[in-house]
Amino acid sequence: MVKTVAQMFHKSTLDNPELTMLSTKNKKGVFIDETYREVEYKVISLALALFVNFRFQEQQLVAIISDNRKEWIYSDLALQYLSCADVPRGLDATDIELIQILNDTKVTTCFVENNRTIKRFNKLKKDLPHLKNLILMEDAQITEESEFSVVRLYDLLEKGQTLIENDSTLKDKIIQNLETGKEDNLVTIIFTSGTTGTCKGVMLTNKNYIHEVTHLQKFVNNQFLPGQRWMTVLPIWHSFERSVAYVAIYFSQAMYYSKPISKIMLSDFQKVNPHWFSSVPRIWQSVNKTVEKKIRKSNSFTKALSFILINNAINLRKGYNKFHNLLPRYKEKNFRGFEVVDGLVKMAVHYPLYLLGKKMMFNKIKGIFGNSLICGISAGGSMPKGVDTFFNSIGITLLNGYGMTETAPIITVRNLVKPIVGTMTLVDGYQIKIVDEDNKEVGIGDKGVLKVKGPQVMKGYYNNEEATKLAIDEDGYLNTGDLVTRTINNEISIVGRAKDTIVLAGGENLEPVPIEGKLSELDFIDNVIVIGQDRKYLSALIVPNVNSIKELMGQLNEKYKDDKELLHNYIKEKIDEKINCKLGFKKHELINRFVILDKPFEVGKELSAKLELKRNIIMEYYKKEIEMLYAH
Repeated sequence: MVKTVAQMFHKSTLDNPELTMLSTKNKKGVFIDETYREVEYKVISLALALFVNFRFQEQQLVAIISDNRKEWIYSDLALQYLSCADVPRGLDATDIELIQILNDTKVTTCFVENNRTIKRFNKLKKDLPHLKNLILMEDAQITEESEFSVVRLYDLLEKGQTLIENDSTLKDKIIQNLETGKEDNLVTIIFTSGTTGTCKGVMLTNKNYIHEVTHLQKFVNNQFLPGQRWMTVLPIWHSFERSVAYVAIYFSQAMYYSKPISKIMLSDFQKVNPHWFSSVPRIWQSVNKTVEKKIRKSNSFTKALSFILINNAINLRKGYNKFHNLLPRYKEKNFRGFEVVDGLVKMAVHYPLYLLGKKMMFNKIKGIFGNSLICGISAGGSMPKGVDTFFNSIGITLLNGYGMTETAPIITVRNLVKPIVGTMTLVDGYQIKIVDEDNKEVGIGDKGVLKVKGPQVMKGYYNNEEATKLAIDEDGYLNTGDLVTRTINNEISIVGRAKDTIVLAGGENLEPVPIEGKLSELDFIDNVIVIGQDRKYLSALIVPNVNSIKELMGQLNEKYKDDKELLHNYIKEKIDEKINCKLGFKKHELINRFVILDKPFEVGKELSAKLELKRNIIMEYYKKEIEMLYAH
């Protein structure tokens, strides 16, 4: 069995050398495939040149500052072949973040994406005393003069290939070196995005990643097979996408890089025809809204029929879940007769109309993703219940995953074969505790903070023993900070985040995420954050979908167009339709006031790389707007 990421890649190359490993677009937008054999030859050549040029030592830290590109994979794996560890970050990192990351790790060498990045580093030179060398990743000439020593990655590749051509034993020596790899060696130090506090460097080892990739097959009913295609749109340096890459490598699968831009992504689905698609909930929300928007634009009959078919499919799914015992259980139920009969009746009633919906509508929606998709895998945030229900009801399977960078990152995943509604199953090897504020374990079905222990938990925070001790207790349990409940079968439901909990002035506690998820179902809302800490009531900051708002105004009568107050009242009515006591929300969870913001949230500012809300930063940015909401 392989012990390291490098050994894993080499084994896949030996087993399936001619299968596609990586595919990226050329300047004409055409996907160019590279096989495992071709990529490994480049990886070994680059590793050899890096060693000759820089004399990298085992476990030396090397930074990679770049967005998704094939050279990122070359660089990462070349460093793994040398038993080094990378310190990655995307181009959206702020100067302050880059300075902290590079100085904390004291890296002397950094891969940079392009000449613009070199120019940026030149301006930061005085703040980066340890950094000496830059490696230009793009296949372009160096156009920026620099006080750093700059070399082209493609020159290093050529140098390594020449060395191998002159002495083929050098390639063998690099491969032989893989046998000495240690499972406790660092693979990477990923700095957290800051959504949970100060930016900290998470140390992840070979053991963390190898345990993860070898224990995920059960969740997909052993359907991970060599030669399958992944379409990926998330930042490769991010913990979730990094794991997706290693899963693909472990199973000798191909990665196709697209972008999280609707027009590009939808076109690439047809070109790639993927078996698997990794993303964050926001992308599924976007597709869901696009479908709803198209329905609302259709004529009255088509619109009415479409919503009838969707609601029928949702009711069929509810019956299916009842019949097949796919509901979460918080206490033993010895007799299921009534539930089984009820489920069977619902299935019998709704199935004929479902077949019509499948033929008229659902197959077309599924066709958006090509005709090979086994399932979509979503992580990096909470999936709104309505979006989740919609896709799973019409026949597009979504597997929600949950975890954090500190666990490499997966802790739980929904099971493909027996997906219990609203829950996920633990990856084998984890021990868990769910505790209250006094650190006492809570009962089945009770809410508490999740603590986990196991082979995927990080080694610690780099150069930050104090933060490590705060995160991992003396028994080895990592405090996730997430609020969860547990079923009698040990399935986990994510309720919210302890730090996100809002406590109103009257003492009422509530979780904003479910409310935000429900509001996000409105097609004129692009993003939303619920606020109200220490206030009398809840309010919301809303980022509108500009096109939907324009269409909305066009649909309203002239009176609405000329009166902002009436438009505001209309939006409030729609919010109240989504968040009300009849739908199970408590009185203190209702949205009292809201404000429409005039610009979208941006990654690196209000949003993290995985599109999560940076709540504290948003509160600071929009202090004036928030105070106005509570001024009367």
